[in-house]
Amino acid sequence: MAGLLTRKDKKQISQWIGRDSQFKLLYKVSRDGMSYQRFHELCDNKGPTVTIFYNTDNNMYGGYLSDSWGSTGSWCTDLTAFLFKLHSAGNWIPVMFPYTRGETHFKAGNHGPWFHSLASCSNDVLKKTEGGFYQLFSEYDFFDGQSFDMKGETAQSVANGHNNVTDLEVYLVKDDEHESPWRDSPDWSSQTFQELKEFVANYEPLEEMKISEVNILLIGQVGAGKSSFLNTINSIFKGGISSRACTGSAESSLTKSFEKFRVRDPSTKKYLRFWICDTRGVEEGLSIKSDDLGFILDGNLPNHYTFNPVEKASTKTPGFVKEPTVKDRIHVVVFVLDGSTLDVLSEGVVSKLKDIKNLVVDRGVPQLAFLTKMDKICETVNKDVSKMFTSSAVEDTVNKTADIIAIPRSHVLPVKNYEKETQLKTDINILALTALRQALMFADDFLENQYELEQENSQTLNTRD
Repeated sequence: MAGLLTRKDKKQISQWIGRDSQFKLLYKVSRDGMSYQRFHELCDNKGPTVTIFYNTDNNMYGGYLSDSWGSTGSWCTDLTAFLFKLHSAGNWIPVMFPYTRGETHFKAGNHGPWFHSLASCSNDVLKKTEGGFYQLFSEYDFFDGQSFDMKGETAQSVANGHNNVTDLEVYLVKDDEHESPWRDSPDWSSQTFQELKEFVANYEPLEEMKISEVNILLIGQVGAGKSSFLNTINSIFKGGISSRACTGSAESSLTKSFEKFRVRDPSTKKYLRFWICDTRGVEEGLSIKSDDLGFILDGNLPNHYTFNPVEKASTKTPGFVKEPTVKDRIHVVVFVLDGSTLDVLSEGVVSKLKDIKNLVVDRGVPQLAFLTKMDKICETVNKDVSKMFTSSAVEDTVNKTADIIAIPRSHVLPVKNYEKETQLKTDINILALTALRQALMFADDFLENQYELEQENSQTLNTRD
């Protein structure tokens, strides 16, 4: 059972702690029961933790300890401990209440998580009331400010004066950065960048298939950065920030049509041997229709086809290709997902992505996922993109994406599009070109399969003759 703490909550608590942190759920009342014995089994001697109370009035508050919980039966002092609130009546109003003086927490084997001024339970097993909540301790000292600076807040302003909770969670707090990379990390050097750039610049589709370019289709949620990825690749070869495709923020997709883009290498004045194909963003209600997507995958729809929110494409659509060849088809599909919003992806969007995945699989087209906006989920990456593969937050997001799209984790590639930058950066270039190289290699895999299929069909016809 997943925890209720959101990415936004975690980022705020990390800022209060003073370092990028990861949060691992140790104990959850709705899963493990309101039992002090179970709490100590799961949380004692683990290291720093954050405890979250969710009360019946949509208030969310808690406390942080750098000290471990234990069962010594003594009051303790943690100079870095603090209490906090995150939500008041469902509204995001984060306030941290720092330590001031005295004892901060009680380590007792017959108590649950117990801060000075914020307690939980002292019964072995506390049952839910008929109202569906747990009535936790709040008879006295409840947010009274004895050990923490309440900054003018009271139990009433933080928790509506009561500690009746629907859930309580304890998370282990870990440093975000791994000592060693969780995935083989590139050498973040100019040489690596040049090698990747040369690979892409010199790429040619499988010779036997006799096609001039491969087609890479980008599919993803609204605002994920499909068009921005194209602009990033174009910027790399242009040598400066460019904006071929329309980008920005909007409630609905900025891409209204099926658009195919080529990238030109100014050093040779030749176009590179691939098309990057952009589509309407996946969203609730107005998403690209399955029939339209099927026609795109099969090579039936022409470049610049405008998506109709009411009517699907048909054989009567102007420019419709009735007998597409291999060169018209999509050779690799890339799901572009905003890594900072995975936790709040609607069920409708997830369902649509899975439907799209099924269409792609049915046609034998390889799939990848590009994860964007990793700098928004990890401050370490925001400061230094080369820390991408030592970030626990990025690793967790890669794993979640692999589960959503149902592809191997090695097929999920974190990228950083140019967005706030005004100058090109080697580490951003390396990530983008690494992802593009993988897409080109997967496109060749598709062509290899098509070539073998053609050879088999040819042999079958010759045998019949």
